[in-house]
Amino acid sequence: MEESFRYKMQHVGDIFVEKMEVVCDALKSCTRGITLTYDIHDLERKKRRITRNIGERIAEVRKKSPELDIFKDEKMMELFSKLESIEESIKSHKKERQERLNPAENAV
Repeated sequence: MEESFRYKMQHVGDIFVEKMEVVCDALKSCTRGITLTYDIHDLERKKRRITRNIGERIAEVRKKSPELDIFKDEKMMELFSKLESIEESIKSHKKERQERLNPAENAV
C-alpha cells in the first residue's frame, strides 16, 4: 500500500493531466454537437427563406410572361443552386450529428 501511495504522489501531475485531457475531449465533443444543432436550424431557416423566394420569383416570372420557361431564368437557377447546396449541407450535418449521438450504431 505504501508503494501505491508513493507512486500516486510521484505521478499526481500525470494523473491530473490525463483526467483533464478526458474532460477536454468530452467538452469539445459536446460543443461540436451543439454547434451542429444550431447550424442545422440555421440552414433550415435559410432553406425556408430560399423556398419562399423561389415561389415569389415563379409568381413574378409567370405574371410577366406566362409562356417563359422558369428554368431559363438566371435568378431562378441561382436560387435552385443555393437550395441544393443548403440541402446537401443539412444532410451532412445531420449525418455527423447522428454519428456523434449514436457511435455504437455506426461502428457496426
